[in-house]
Amino acid sequence: MRDSIVFYRSFYEAVKDLPAEQFKACVKAIMDYGLDGIVPETCGIEKTVYLMAKPQIDVNNKRYLNGTKGGRPITKKEPSDNQNITESYPCDNRPVTKAEPNVNDNVNVNDKKKDTKVSKEKSFKPPTVENVREYCQEGGYKVDPEYFVDFYASKDWMVGKNKMKDWKAAVRNWVRNDKQPSPKPGNRAIDKYNQFMHNDYDYESLERDLLGGKQ
Repeated sequence: MRDSIVFYRSFYEAVKDLPAEQFKACVKAIMDYGLDGIVPETCGIEKTVYLMAKPQIDVNNKRYLNGTKGGRPITKKEPSDNQNITESYPCDNRPVTKAEPNVNDNVNVNDKKKDTKVSKEKSFKPPTVENVREYCQEGGYKVDPEYFVDFYASKDWMVGKNKMKDWKAAVRNWVRNDKQPSPKPGNRAIDKYNQFMHNDYDYESLERDLLGGKQ
C-alpha cells in the first residue's frame, strides 16, 4: 500500500474526453491499483485503461519498494595495498624461465568470433530518461521519454522475445508505430485508447479480459 503515485500526462490524455461517469471509473481504476494493488473487477473501459497504465505503475512501485529497503548495500572496504611485507626477488644465478605458449592461441577462430558476438550483445546499456529526452530533441521525435523508459524497463528491455540491442532504433520504431493509420471509426473513446496501446501488448489476452474471460 502506498500514500501516493505518479499520474502521468499519458493517463490523463487517455481519459480526458470520456463522459463523466467513465472518466471517474477509469481514474478510480488507476488509483486503486497504484495505491492499493486492487485490480478492476469489471470488463468495461476502466479495465482497458488499467491495462494501459499497469506496466508503468508496476515499475514505479518496484522502485518505491527498493527505496524502502535502504537502497544499495554498503560496499566492504578493500584491504590496504600499503603492506609492510618485503617481497623476495629471484636469485640472479637461476636460469631464465622461458615463457609458456599462450593457451588462448590455440582457440578456434570461430570460437573467438562467437565470444566477440556475445560480448557485443552484453554491452547494451539501457538509456536514462535524460538520454532519451536529448535524443528525441535532436531528432525532433515526439516521444514521452519517461513513459518510454518505464515501458521497456517493465519488459526488462525486451523487444518481442529478443533483448533490445539499439534503444535509439526502438525510439524511431515507437514514433513510426504512433504514425500508423487509425482503424475504422467506431467507438471514439475505444479508438483513443488504442492509440496509447503499444504493439508489444498481448492483444489476445486484452480481448479475453474485455470479454470477461470468454472466447
